[in-house]
Amino acid sequence: MSQKTLLCVVAHPDDETFGAGGTLIHAVSEGAKVVTVCATRGEAGEIMDRANATPETLAAVRELEYRKAGHIMGVSESILLGYRDSGMAGTPENELPNAFIQQSEEQVVADLIEVMERVRPDVVLTMDEGGGYGHPDHIFASACAVKAFEQLQTDGATRGWALKKLYFFAFPRSRMRAAWERMAAEQPDNPMAQIDVETLGVPDEQITLTVDFPQHEEQLREAFAAHLSQESPLDRMPDETAAEFLRSASYIRAYPQPAVAGDETGLFDGID
Repeated sequence: MSQKTLLCVVAHPDDETFGAGGTLIHAVSEGAKVVTVCATRGEAGEIMDRANATPETLAAVRELEYRKAGHIMGVSESILLGYRDSGMAGTPENELPNAFIQQSEEQVVADLIEVMERVRPDVVLTMDEGGGYGHPDHIFASACAVKAFEQLQTDGATRGWALKKLYFFAFPRSRMRAAWERMAAEQPDNPMAQIDVETLGVPDEQITLTVDFPQHEEQLREAFAAHLSQESPLDRMPDETAAEFLRSASYIRAYPQPAVAGDETGLFDGID
């Protein structure tokens, strides 16, 4: 049986870890090759007190964190496209000419197609269409990943290989609500605490696959800790919610769309 390959497409260093890290670790443990591709270097991100970073060095620091976390998770290659972080929705960074969201979709899709043609993944994993909590870079990265997948689906037969499945990693709204309510209570001045909780994540009933990985909890915690410059999502969660977050992850299968939700147990189910 040939080795399966998983490609994870994200917007910022840490999205791959905080969003799908447990699943990436689990896939590696089962013998798959895992590659991540990140659109930006995350220079508009926060800087936590524990990090040895400044606004001028943050991009370089986050790149190192991205690669360190990838190494911890067993990722074969951690690719950076090098676009500029656009910042949170409504911030001045959105309007910078070199911001990720100001780039042409055609160019970003071409970049992702180049990666996909080289890596030849069986499965592509990216963020949900709403970007988890509406971050413009998340939304744009997801849209471009879908376009690249669709284009290669159209003409892949002439290339001698084919993409087989596309998933969105998605945060069930019930889980997001628990984290955001705690943050709003503890950090009422945090702009993110003002986001309408009903716009966060996806309705629970849209989830089509849950991947369990309790055996990888400590390795996942280590990968989370590699992103020193950023606030960990675990910091915002009640203990019971954090425990759940570290032991399972939820996905929506976008292609091929499942006839029945829950008809598979893993990302590679049904792939020979």
